[in-house]
Amino acid sequence: MVPPPDAHENSSRGTVYGQLVQAKDIHGGVTINMPSAPTPPSSDVSLDPPRLATAIRGRDDLLNTLGEAMQAGAPVPHILTGPGGFGKTTVAAALAERARTDGWTVFWVRPGNITASMLEAAVELGGSREEAERVRPTRRQAARWVWRHLDEAPRPWLLVIDNADRPEELDPDNRVGDQLGWMRASPGGFVLVTSRVDDPALWSPAEVHRVGELDTRSATTALADHAGLPDLPGADVLAERLGGVPLALHLAGRILATHRVVFPDAHALLDRLSSDIGSLDDLAAPFIVGTDVDRRLLSGVWELSLRLVAEKDVYAAPLLRLLAVLGPEAAEVPLRRLPLSELGNGSFSGLDEAAFARTINALVIHGLVTVTTRQNETSLRLHPLVSETLRAGFTRDNVPLLRKAEQLLDWWRGRNLRMESMSYWALSRLYARLTPDQPQAAVVMSIAAVRALIHLGEFDESARIFARLVSTAENSLGGTHPVTLTARHHLAEALQKADRLDEAEAIHLDVLAIREETLGEDHPAVLDSRHQLAMIHGMRGDWEAAEAESRAVLEARMRQDGPEHRATQAAMENLAFVIMSLGDLTSAESMFREVWKIRTRVWGEQHPLTAQTEFYVGWNLLEQGNARLARDAFEHALLVWTRTLGSDHPDTRLAREKRDEASRRLGET
Repeated sequence: MVPPPDAHENSSRGTVYGQLVQAKDIHGGVTINMPSAPTPPSSDVSLDPPRLATAIRGRDDLLNTLGEAMQAGAPVPHILTGPGGFGKTTVAAALAERARTDGWTVFWVRPGNITASMLEAAVELGGSREEAERVRPTRRQAARWVWRHLDEAPRPWLLVIDNADRPEELDPDNRVGDQLGWMRASPGGFVLVTSRVDDPALWSPAEVHRVGELDTRSATTALADHAGLPDLPGADVLAERLGGVPLALHLAGRILATHRVVFPDAHALLDRLSSDIGSLDDLAAPFIVGTDVDRRLLSGVWELSLRLVAEKDVYAAPLLRLLAVLGPEAAEVPLRRLPLSELGNGSFSGLDEAAFARTINALVIHGLVTVTTRQNETSLRLHPLVSETLRAGFTRDNVPLLRKAEQLLDWWRGRNLRMESMSYWALSRLYARLTPDQPQAAVVMSIAAVRALIHLGEFDESARIFARLVSTAENSLGGTHPVTLTARHHLAEALQKADRLDEAEAIHLDVLAIREETLGEDHPAVLDSRHQLAMIHGMRGDWEAAEAESRAVLEARMRQDGPEHRATQAAMENLAFVIMSLGDLTSAESMFREVWKIRTRVWGEQHPLTAQTEFYVGWNLLEQGNARLARDAFEHALLVWTRTLGSDHPDTRLAREKRDEASRRLGET
């Protein structure tokens, strides 16, 4: 699908049949265009390819490979693939420079009017212009005529077909790799194609080379080159911030070279970009001119990619934007976090398994998404700069997409805590920017982000962030707003986990008093506060007080929510631990196993909460003297927690210690 013309563009292109009345603008004149003889479309072939403004960095191996293939006489075309802005055209221009230096003729072609361009190349090689006009209307005859002249050229040539992002333009009737159209191998020269479409099956047997981001050292040097400052303070940090993406490095370098008063070094520009990558385009736009601006600004590159993939797949653009929210900072988004049962409405209405697979494949072959597999789990990953640039372009129209992301995160919360924390932070920033008149949404997402950090064991950091968040909530929502009280509740939870019990208890008691006064004694939020206070009693060793409060909370949860509610399970697990600590191992085991059974059915064996209950079952068994079964329970909990929480998480370390204790009792270590 071709994008609509600019609203202010009023020109007419192509052959005119009959009369055309063209109004230039509301104040200008009117031009009467009389019918004229059809003229052939202009060609877009050049004997003077793009010149490199700076040395090319980080591509020596690739250029050497291409140079060797060019000199040896390649039996197949070569293809450079990769996302927009990653430097495919730059590599091709560097190869063209080498070819020209060696005395080769260089043809640089851009699709759009490739027939006219290829005919012009043949004319440059000595073909008759009259014959070119005669064969032009018949594509296959024109292709045979052109390639005959290319094959018989008196000296070697390099043909670069740049930005072949719609490969079908090279041959509408056949698979482009069949070499029956405008892309063919030739004894007369070397054919190099650049394209965003990374599909080896499409290009085969052509040789495909994937062009990725630059390594840190090359990116740093490239940034300094573009800035014209060999010794650029902060270049390495800014290059890392820009993800090694050549286009971003080019734009940043141009900004530094142009605005040295405002940005005397890379640190200054880094500070400007710290919260808004869109500033890069805003600062660079004034000196980016020409007809291909969408390929020369960061936002335009990704939007062009989205338009290209959307031409073939209606779900691709919304899915990519959704992934930009769920997977910021290169976070991997497991496919199981994208269930069709939760996706299948709104922009994803009608999406089924086959369409979902096609959509992912479309994003992958356009270089927008990478598929990874770890521990038998398949995930999707966006380059961090791609996801950040996409989010920077969100408008209020994208708020429904944010709601969808929020729904997906809540659907299976707790399984990928690091990813969830980053996603909630992204949602918080987006809500703050897009719905400033509704501050509650941003605060709620921030709370969810920091709660994930608590579960990851980052207690001190969580307490520091929650202290700031409480202040923000009080200023924007008020001190007694339910969301503000929730933020205070989780601040106390973080302090509690950090063993700062007196501070935590004081906050919990204050929040409890406000909640009881405004919500009533049986409100779930009131029970949340009482649950945490019961835990504090236990942490102090006051098991009788802990038991009394835990039983009261569990009874209220059972009445209100039933046995399978998440809060009820937490209350039952907490009471079971208290009872175990009081020495009633049989009753404790029965309660632990009941929670374990429910969580296994609802959440699955691999959920960290299920593993938590299995760990407590093992602890109870160890207290009963059954070290063998205890060791097995600890071992499984350890595997789950290592994968979901990390090997250094406090729970993971405790599971490892308990497993080793059970092994020692068995005489195994």
